[in-house]
Amino acid sequence: MDMSPQPCNEKQLSPYAQKYKAIGHPIRLKILCLIAHQEVPCVGDIWRCLDQPQPVVSQHLAILKRNGIVSSEVKKTRRIYSISDPFIKNLVDSMITEICADSDATNTK
Repeated sequence: MDMSPQPCNEKQLSPYAQKYKAIGHPIRLKILCLIAHQEVPCVGDIWRCLDQPQPVVSQHLAILKRNGIVSSEVKKTRRIYSISDPFIKNLVDSMITEICADSDATNTK
């Protein structure tokens, strides 16, 4: 009988399910795209770009932060956000690449 670990058991999948749940909201995906795309994204930049009230953006950032997906650092008077989870960073980068490729393909038709 093969006793090697099975990569799709509930215990191993649970942390990934939690990450997907945390990023699954459209506003949180937009926030992650903005953080990945901007050089120095602060909360003010994020809520202005999303055209969402600051408390709404702060709540979504808190969920991402609580799940270890983003981190923040205070620089002078600004709180700067970055994607701290490498798995999510790769996922967001891949998503952005795919969106850009789809956009380029649509524009050349």
